[in-house]
Amino acid sequence: MNDAERARFLQTLHSDPDFRDEVRSLLLGQELPQLPERFAQFAAYVNDFIESQNAFNARVSDFIEDQKVFNEEQKETNTRVEWRLQRITDDLGDLKGHVAGRIAREMADDIAERLGFELVETLRGDDLRRMLRQHNPGDIDPGTRRSFYLADLVGRVLDREGNELFIAAEASYTADRRDADRTVRNAEFLGRFTGVAAVPVVASRQNDRAVQQLVEDGGVLWFEFSQRDLTPQ
Repeated sequence: MNDAERARFLQTLHSDPDFRDEVRSLLLGQELPQLPERFAQFAAYVNDFIESQNAFNARVSDFIEDQKVFNEEQKETNTRVEWRLQRITDDLGDLKGHVAGRIAREMADDIAERLGFELVETLRGDDLRRMLRQHNPGDIDPGTRRSFYLADLVGRVLDREGNELFIAAEASYTADRRDADRTVRNAEFLGRFTGVAAVPVVASRQNDRAVQQLVEDGGVLWFEFSQRDLTPQ
């Protein structure tokens, strides 16, 4: 192309829009002229995606907040349920303890015999009150006094040689250290107030580790209830 032809070509590009669009299409192809429109479409898509993502994140944030509230409410509910279950467990434990104590008193002769003694008499709460009041010890607080009066079983017995002594028994389905401590304390009180030796006894279906160790060490005697003993007739 000479200079004159080039000049006419450039003049036509400037003066003829249709010719100019045709040349642009030949030189750039079909896709490049569509880029602005496609970019605008892409930008609109991105904006829609961002808005959707923001809405999704907002819903997630709301869900997290709702979940936090739910978790706190559930924690409070669980605490109340655990407290009620513990109350029920404690009440059942107390009930079992009362039942075991009553059965121990009913089986006083069997308990004494099983341990190698002969039962002479059982002492009631009034007997223990009189015993303690006769000595009027000032070092025993009211709570301990009442616990002594409510001993599950106190019996005057004879050993195989005919010597008189006492057995002080605390009864429970599963004996724990509190039962052992009470019976040891009661035996000490009996010896202190009467001058007669007293033997601590736990009467139970089973023992926890601490009590079982005391039994094995000879710190307390154990009368083992059978399941039949504790089953209502």
